[in-house]
Amino acid sequence: MSSASNLKAPSRPSVRKPSAPALEAARDEPRPQGALTRQDIALAIADKCEDVSKREAKRLVDSVIDEIVKTLTRGENLKLHDFGSFIVRGKGERAGRNPRTGAKVPIEPRQVIIFKASPNMKAVVNGDAVTEKRHVLRVVGKSERPGARK
Repeated sequence: MSSASNLKAPSRPSVRKPSAPALEAARDEPRPQGALTRQDIALAIADKCEDVSKREAKRLVDSVIDEIVKTLTRGENLKLHDFGSFIVRGKGERAGRNPRTGAKVPIEPRQVIIFKASPNMKAVVNGDAVTEKRHVLRVVGKSERPGARK
C-alpha cells in the first residue's frame, strides 16, 4: 500500500446558504464590503414592482448593464440624469519606467472610462438633498434638511 493513498485532501468548512427570511432581513442591513451588486439591484426592482418577478428583474438589470457596456465600447459617452456621466477618453502613448530595473517602457495608447457624478448626486451623498415622493431629487440648504437644527 502506498503512502500517497493515505493522504486526504484538506476538508473545506461547509457553507450553508442563508434561508429566504435571512436574505430578506440582510437586504436592509448595510453591506460590510460596501458594494451594491447586480443581485441587489434586481431584488430592489422585484420588490418595488409587484408585477416583475426576480428572474425578470435580473434579466432587466443585465440588459441595462449590457447596453451601457456596448455604448462605452463604441466610444460614446453615457449620461444618466441625476446620477452622472461616464466619459470615454483616449490616452496617448507615453513613456513609463519598470520599477524594478528603472528601464524605460512604452505604455500603449488606451481608452479609459471616467465617471463624473451629477451635482444632484453629489448633494445626496453629502446630505444636502432630500428625495420627494416620486423619487425626484431636490437640493436643499443645510438648514432645510429634515432633522437639521435651526
